[in-house]
Amino acid sequence: MSEEEPDDLWPVEPSEAVQDVLSDPNLSVDLFSAIVALTVAIAEDPWLEASTARDSAGDWRRLPIPHGRGLVEYVIDAGNHVVRLTRVIPL
Repeated sequence: MSEEEPDDLWPVEPSEAVQDVLSDPNLSVDLFSAIVALTVAIAEDPWLEASTARDSAGDWRRLPIPHGRGLVEYVIDAGNHVVRLTRVIPL
């Protein structure tokens, strides 16, 4: 198995703010799991159909967490082939 990542996957880097949300012991297991599932989906396709652009270029995206549990915001850095999770807003 190659140590390189497949070309079709986008590495996803969480910001410190996202890391803080995910490490909060008060975050429910269901919400944590939903955020992780969205992170995997973003790695597979950052331009998910359910996501919306936050800017005219479409690099900044917003994606709802299923069942009205909040939002995930991220920026697609196409030049470096990476996605940066900038914020998780749990509801």
